[in-house]
Amino acid sequence: MTNQEWIDMFRAIPEPEWGKIVLVLSNNSEVCVDSLIRFDSNYLVMRGRVGGTIEESRGFIVPYHQMVCLRLERAVKIEEMAAIFGEANVAGGASPALVQDFASVPSVVMPSDPAAASRMLMEKLRANRASANGKITAPQTN
Repeated sequence: MTNQEWIDMFRAIPEPEWGKIVLVLSNNSEVCVDSLIRFDSNYLVMRGRVGGTIEESRGFIVPYHQMVCLRLERAVKIEEMAAIFGEANVAGGASPALVQDFASVPSVVMPSDPAAASRMLMEKLRANRASANGKITAPQTN
């Protein structure tokens, strides 16, 4: 993404949501945002903390080219995302192409009993492992 695209994305997020943003950087570190101070043309000035720490209110100057993605650290509804970022490709919750792709995937009925579901999963894993090794074995039941 370009610097301006990052700036536009940050500006699209309502200010009350800024405290729920986590920036993922190119070195795989995370920065939890408290507040965004300035959108410079090459870097973001913010207050926050390094992910996994309790040290609050540190100052950060983060170059946009070091940002990989941002995450909203809360459950987000599709309608909320559409309200923030626009209605593009939102048709009943997903784009028509995505719905068409999922329509071709066969549905699997999972047992409601956790033990039966676990056995079913183990059988599939064993079958996949056996086929990857060039051997075909019958699924085992316990």
